[in-house]
Amino acid sequence: MAIGIVYAHIFETDNRHLSTLYALDLIGAATGALTSVFLLNTFGLAQVVAIAIGLLLLALVVALIAHKNRYSKILAPLVLGVIFLMGFAKDALNFTIPVAKDPSKDLYRLMANPAFKSEKIESRWSAFGQTDLVKFTYPDGTVSKSMFIDAAAGTKVIDIDELAKDTVKMRKVLSGFPAVFALNFLSEKEKDSVLIIGPGGGIDIATTYFMGFKYIEAAEVNPSFVALMEKYNPSTFLDKENIKVHVNEGRNFIIENKGKFDAIILTIPVTKSSRGTDFYGLTENYLFTMEALADYLDGLTEDGAIYFTMHGRQEVYKMLANFLELQDRMGVNQIEALKKVYIYSDEMNPVLVIKKNPFEQKTMEEAHNTAHYYGLDKEPFYFPYIRQESLDTIVQNVNYQWFMFDKLLYDISNGSYAYDELWKAASINLSPVSDDSPYFFNYNNGLPDAMTTPLWLGLFIIGWFIFNHMNGWKSVSFSESTSLYIRRKFRAWALVSFLLGFSYILVQGYLFQVLNLKLSNPSQSFSLLLFTFLLGNGLGSLVTGAFKKNLSRKLITYTVLVILVSLLTVYVLLPIWYKQLSEFWIALFLLLPSFFIGIPFPVLLKKASSLKEKKSIPYLLGISSVAGVAASIFAVVISILYGYRFVFLLALLGYGLVIVLAYRSKTLKIQNT
Repeated sequence: MAIGIVYAHIFETDNRHLSTLYALDLIGAATGALTSVFLLNTFGLAQVVAIAIGLLLLALVVALIAHKNRYSKILAPLVLGVIFLMGFAKDALNFTIPVAKDPSKDLYRLMANPAFKSEKIESRWSAFGQTDLVKFTYPDGTVSKSMFIDAAAGTKVIDIDELAKDTVKMRKVLSGFPAVFALNFLSEKEKDSVLIIGPGGGIDIATTYFMGFKYIEAAEVNPSFVALMEKYNPSTFLDKENIKVHVNEGRNFIIENKGKFDAIILTIPVTKSSRGTDFYGLTENYLFTMEALADYLDGLTEDGAIYFTMHGRQEVYKMLANFLELQDRMGVNQIEALKKVYIYSDEMNPVLVIKKNPFEQKTMEEAHNTAHYYGLDKEPFYFPYIRQESLDTIVQNVNYQWFMFDKLLYDISNGSYAYDELWKAASINLSPVSDDSPYFFNYNNGLPDAMTTPLWLGLFIIGWFIFNHMNGWKSVSFSESTSLYIRRKFRAWALVSFLLGFSYILVQGYLFQVLNLKLSNPSQSFSLLLFTFLLGNGLGSLVTGAFKKNLSRKLITYTVLVILVSLLTVYVLLPIWYKQLSEFWIALFLLLPSFFIGIPFPVLLKKASSLKEKKSIPYLLGISSVAGVAASIFAVVISILYGYRFVFLLALLGYGLVIVLAYRSKTLKIQNT
């Protein structure tokens, strides 16, 4: 709030240079967006906060020097001294932030357990949050290590060399890996290459290594994970010639390596870090859409398969919904599609195996019998080609029915039910998920409970604006000499400001959602996109500094250009160049729409600078900002219910209303002259 007050004061006191000030603000924000990830990956959170405070204090020094009053000579050196001392105190700021006392945090529960000792070996910060490597010492003297992201999503560290020395321990460790059962039925020709998405502490890597895969690649999106493992677990992550770990987003990595892998393994790759544990904040949502599944299938060899280890039945059903819908769009009916699938479960973590081409019946018969032998026949359970077994009896006057396979899946596999019954018959949301609405972990029908509070905030903002708009913005404190024409004019400008702020965030959200899939690291990708978008806005704002006359006409013209360029970008340029775009070209590509998007609001501010009321500029800035907050909420709500394409169309509608209002304002001016 304090920064907002200072920000508004600067614009109010120097309204002759509004375009330049607004441009510098956007360019500064762009620079901050680009450097923030670097700082978080290099320093700890406390140090980054200290750097931010130091920059604010430096801004204070500049302001004190510029004012040249009697206090400046005293305060400026004092503030500089504080900044200097903060630089010397950087080591003191490198402290460990304690784990929150939250039962949902794995690390808190483990470190609070008196049955064994725990010790943090090393902690590293990145844009993903804090990654901790922790050693646990048990009463019998044995030791284990685990890694955690923001004290959650624990993963055990597995050392290949250590397992190689102890075959008993190796069998015990590998048997705890759910997908190992399915991997046992692969022939030697199906073990040339494997990709592991989210290798964690190395259990996936170790399993495939000991099972004889010739070349093992892993994609881990968190750089701190990889750095810690290369330092403390080199035998698994670094030393072996046939193992290569990439810092990359798994889906993006597959797109760059089509048709290469005999197996793709995803073992519950959900970090649940500080980036957001709600369904809408998870980077991993994009790993489980229909388009992602299509990318995985394209990444397989002709004999290849994908191995999903899930949290529970609902995730299996939802991924199957994706697969069946995808196969239907490819012209493959449900009966043939389910010949490419089998599911087994130990009641804890079901494994869904999806093959590029149908499984051989002989292999499925052998795997099915073995699954029963090892007790991997708990729900959900399904194998193709095998006849359903059932039991219908009465036990103590209660009708008891038992089916060997999941009844719904079996009935879909033989055509008794349409495949869409998988989600239509469910009481929770199991519908297929697309990149346009990528909320795989949302199981609520309609709007999820997690969005209730944000939605109320968004509705409150809109209600606040409507109330003030209907009351003529009396809080602006117009002077008694202010004409009715000026009051009506400000009222129209306030509405334009709200629409511009609202539409700006909506179109930004859509462009980011589309382009982010082309980039290799979610946090760095977002930083790059935000930098480019804000830089383009800043350059657009700089151009408005040359605008002197016909501001209403220019507001209309450039808002029309925003709509046209946005449509050109989304429906013409992106479809043509999307597959060829590299990260560098994506950054340049985004400059085109962002340049024009950055023009209308500075033009509005220049128009408002002609008003004598001192609060007009701060109010318009504030209205635009709170509109952006509301838009960020409604962007998520709309994308959940209807998809991001509707978010984009709503943004264009907002800009269309700006054109209408600007034209009416221009007409109003003509009538009053």
